[in-house]
Amino acid sequence: MKPLLILICFALAAPLAAQQAPVMEAHVDGEVRGSDIRVGPDRMTGQPPVLWTGEISQPGADYIRLLLRIEGEGFDPAAFVRLVSALDQSFDIPLSTIGPEGYWTNLMPLGRVRLALVSQSVPQEAALIIENLAVQSAKGSLYSTWGENEILPINAQEVPEAIRALAAPVAFLSFIDGGFARTCTGFLIEPDLLATNEHCINSAETCRSMTAVFGYEFDPQNRLVMGPQLRCAEYDDTRSSFDLDVSVIRLNRPVGPEYVPVDITTDMPEPVGPLFIIQHPGSQPKQVSFINCAAVQTGVDGRASGSDFTHTCDTAGGSSGSPVFNADGVLVGVHHFGFMDDTDGIWSENRSTHADQIGAWWKGCCQPVDPTAPPAD
Repeated sequence: MKPLLILICFALAAPLAAQQAPVMEAHVDGEVRGSDIRVGPDRMTGQPPVLWTGEISQPGADYIRLLLRIEGEGFDPAAFVRLVSALDQSFDIPLSTIGPEGYWTNLMPLGRVRLALVSQSVPQEAALIIENLAVQSAKGSLYSTWGENEILPINAQEVPEAIRALAAPVAFLSFIDGGFARTCTGFLIEPDLLATNEHCINSAETCRSMTAVFGYEFDPQNRLVMGPQLRCAEYDDTRSSFDLDVSVIRLNRPVGPEYVPVDITTDMPEPVGPLFIIQHPGSQPKQVSFINCAAVQTGVDGRASGSDFTHTCDTAGGSSGSPVFNADGVLVGVHHFGFMDDTDGIWSENRSTHADQIGAWWKGCCQPVDPTAPPAD
């Protein structure tokens, strides 16, 4: 049960006074480790087209990612690296796309990946370098929960079908920032546009390292599954608002018709009544908070005056950027802050940004003008 007395006190309290917003950063979920794997001509002992194969395993990690670099010249223009995950998903990375800054691979679940270097010829001097590994390593209990943790896997029997039906456009975001592996949550607002928190993706550098993983969840038979992984193709600071803590980034392609975007262009109601948050808490596969999940105070000062509302929905690090829906399945907020305890820091409650303010900002900054629309009065 939730602490009812605390909820009553919140409900009766006067609106929070304006206060300085804490410094927010994306959830640190692991570390970046150096690697000494260099695949030069001396290690390319296979016969074309498969010059080399290998396997990397990090026991105990939920996932790993690899930073690839090319040294020297001479690879076949069509050469590529094939990665096969522990779930037997295959990803081909053309060597021609690996720029001077390197290339972070997609997320490889369960900490294991098999690799193959494929080329029609053996280069005389060029080498494939696996320079770094991003290894998921953060463990421990969830925080930002009200009373007992009541977050459930998205496909748990207790989760209503109406909630599961809205889960497809919600993605797990993995990226590198400040030398750490970090995670957040994001959601589609158009077939190739994804919204998340500004404190998650706020630069071209974080964009380059980001992969958005759709369908990362346990299925009804409790088997880990994973859908498509898409890359951040473009970060534009005009589509980012520090005050509302939101960034909209372009993906490298549309996800697909089965991933219906969340509408942020129509008028959105206030966050009243039962709510639910679809999220990736603690970098875990997709989950949802809907039990004892409701707004407490609205119009609370966040990074901007009146931008936030506080809520009692259970969250954790990694939930930043999650959509908050009302009982009708309409977006009412974007979660962006979870407390660690009731005395630490400037804020001491879970918070979301009002969706109607995000929608107004989006229409004002980035929506194309319909030339067929009648002029405003």
